[in-house]
Amino acid sequence: MRTRFLAAASLMMVSPLTMAQTAPQQPAAEAPAFTPALGKEAIANLADEIEANFVFPDVAKRYAAMLRKNLAAGVYDAPTDAEALAKQVTMDLQDVAPDGHLRMYAPGLPQPQRVGQSSAQRPVGHVPPPPPAMEQAGMIAPGIAFVRFNAFMGDPKVVKDFTDFLDATAGAKTLIIDARTHGGGGLTEMDVLFPRIFDKPQTVMVMDTRASVAERGGPLPFPSLVKVDAPKELYRSEHRVTPASPVSPWAKAKVYYLTSGRTGSAAEHLASVFKGTGRGTLVGGTTGGAGHFGGTLGLPGGFAAFIPFGRSYFPDGNGWEQVGVAPDIAVAPERALYEVLVREGVPAEQAETLSASHMPKGSMERRKLGRR
Repeated sequence: MRTRFLAAASLMMVSPLTMAQTAPQQPAAEAPAFTPALGKEAIANLADEIEANFVFPDVAKRYAAMLRKNLAAGVYDAPTDAEALAKQVTMDLQDVAPDGHLRMYAPGLPQPQRVGQSSAQRPVGHVPPPPPAMEQAGMIAPGIAFVRFNAFMGDPKVVKDFTDFLDATAGAKTLIIDARTHGGGGLTEMDVLFPRIFDKPQTVMVMDTRASVAERGGPLPFPSLVKVDAPKELYRSEHRVTPASPVSPWAKAKVYYLTSGRTGSAAEHLASVFKGTGRGTLVGGTTGGAGHFGGTLGLPGGFAAFIPFGRSYFPDGNGWEQVGVAPDIAVAPERALYEVLVREGVPAEQAETLSASHMPKGSMERRKLGRR
């Protein structure tokens, strides 16, 4: 069975032996017609894979035991279509132990930034394209630079555009990063930003991967990650910052990070860095609470599942799974940009106009999994 593992929704293991970044995925080719037998085969396979790969072995056993018990009891005989079955399995998993990423998908692989959304899958050819990874980058007011990210997918063009944006606006007194509709991704865009805004080397995040997964797939593919000692069941990496030399003008700028309940996964990695180091000010709502990174696994019958195999946390030990990252300045996400602009001296009427013209088009509500 081919396995695609995505770390923070953007890393993949294209085989059990290698890992690399991937762009947003499109749905797979048409899957076989749904039958209860095919669905149960997929669930049996899912139980095995969760037990082998989920980040916490004790919780993994609980997930797997529940799925096998339900299979034996005929619980999964009732659903009459693939979407209903995938939704029920996801809810059952979440009832055992809530997780911001873990879920089963109906046939048709989801786009990474849709992790945690409804299991409904549109037919091939009718899936709307994802929003641009980076939007509205430029000077929003004198001395104030603005950029919105919907995902950190590591696309070379986006990385170049972000680099060019930071270089062109270096010297601005304020940088506003809008992550209110940011669904996740990898570390590449952060590794463009961090050398510019930090002036001292430091560890900004710790990432623990289940050792069995790391042994098969190798380390996560980012040069900013450095392996450190860990218990034998874990492969531990530190996300480290090496400041630019000479120090960038951005190191003296104020940084604001706009958040909402939709801000998830890798976007929360960045939120936690800002919160923990004090280098940026979070404005808006508490983030979504998806702190376990992992990957999309293909299952029989065209089903798929996202299985978290790692955990990220700030060096003080605090992660954000299920709890999110709280803002420094709590306001309704829709008012976050206005709040920052007024604090930075922009007249209220102008701030209202700019807030409206830079309002995200996507949802800013927290994704919901499970029955509760």
